[in-house]
Amino acid sequence: MRTPIILVLGAAAVAGALVWAGLSGPAAAGPAGPASPARAAGQVTVYAASGSGTVVPIRAATNTALKAIRVGRLPAAIAITPDGQTAYVVNDTSGTVTPIRTATNTAGKPIKVGKGAFAIAMTPDGHTAYVVNQGSGTVTPIRTATNTPGKAIKVGNNPAAIAITPDGQTAYVVNEGSGTVTPIRTATNTPGKAIKAGGNPSAIAITPDGQTAYVASIIGHTVIPIRTATNTPGKPISAGGPGSDAREWIAITPDGATAYLASLGSRTVTPIRTATGTAGQPIKIGGAGPIVITPSGATAYVASYLGRTVTPIRTATNTARQPITVGNGVFAIAITP
Repeated sequence: MRTPIILVLGAAAVAGALVWAGLSGPAAAGPAGPASPARAAGQVTVYAASGSGTVVPIRAATNTALKAIRVGRLPAAIAITPDGQTAYVVNDTSGTVTPIRTATNTAGKPIKVGKGAFAIAMTPDGHTAYVVNQGSGTVTPIRTATNTPGKAIKVGNNPAAIAITPDGQTAYVVNEGSGTVTPIRTATNTPGKAIKAGGNPSAIAITPDGQTAYVASIIGHTVIPIRTATNTPGKPISAGGPGSDAREWIAITPDGATAYLASLGSRTVTPIRTATGTAGQPIKIGGAGPIVITPSGATAYVASYLGRTVTPIRTATNTARQPITVGNGVFAIAITP
């Protein structure tokens, strides 16, 4: 396995979502090309995006910034192909997606999607990226082999997040305004019956076995498990308090044993044991936001949604480590395979 690369998006504006690419699948976006300074062997690179519409690669070993990569206006989310060769950056106010070749840190031609592009997820085979268009209540599929968008798929009101099952058969779209989750059959790109998911659901993560989708609901500070075989919601899991009606994010460890809920209002990350549906002691951090977990499961990285840092959490002990300063307002983070 290649050394993981952490990609961070930051901006002063408040918008964003999180996706962690899968760990397997064929090449999807063309050859990687020769090695470059940004992708040297054994080297970790952080990518920080600002409200100025650029993505800056940062060499983590020395904390030195490389040449900025121009993308669209207000980059809001990112997904990476399973082969790690291409990062797709969602540009909110541009209504586009910019592909970046990670081997050379060069941006490709922007791909037109929908109004208010807000979140993105990649199929495990890397063939299709699904982009959530918050402004139009739709999802646009992009064929990564050609970087061409397909016909928009109608979902609910104010869609805010998306996740795809490990078998790639179903994409689940969280509709914050409707309080629902819309399943989309990827083979035909047809939406199914909406699933009730509490008040103001804002994030979703699916277990590695694909059996359960966990939806973070802002109202009530709860997590709702959905059985994917039947698309039925289970009993809500209390995250330990009333919450603050602020945005939340969720990620699941590669072994499926723990879901981590990051809450913006309380500035905490709550571990939830999936086997019992019980929440553990919240972990206090400086600023909560999008969260992603390393392929080994050893570390969770939490972006400070309104701050300038990324906080590593050691999952074995659920302890926060020294925050890493990365930029002005960090609202998305992703790790290559």
